[in-house]
Amino acid sequence: MKTTKILKGNITTAQDKVTLIINPLLCIIPVLLAVAFLTLLERKVLGYIQLRKGPNIVGPYGLLQPIADGVKLFIKEPVRPYASSPILFLATPILAFTLAITL
Repeated sequence: MKTTKILKGNITTAQDKVTLIINPLLCIIPVLLAVAFLTLLERKVLGYIQLRKGPNIVGPYGLLQPIADGVKLFIKEPVRPYASSPILFLATPILAFTLAITL
C-alpha cells in the first residue's frame, strides 16, 4: 500500500487539494447560513415589536429574504462622484478607520 506524505507544505495528491478546499467551506457555510437566518429572525421580531409586518415579501413567510439580501448586496454598484479625486475618495474612509482604531 502506497502512502503519501505532505512535506514542507507541499500538497501531493488531488485528494489533499480537495480536502484543503472542502474543510474550510464546511466551517464557513453553516456560519453564513446561521447569520443570514438569525438576521431574518431579528427583523421579524422587530417587526412584531413595532406592530408592523416584517420581511414577508420574498418567498413563503419571507424565508428567501436572506438570499434576496445577498443578491442585492452583490448587484449594488458603488457610487463614485466624477468631480472628486478618486484617490482621496477611496483613501479618506481608510484614514478615518485607522484614526478610530489608533485612538
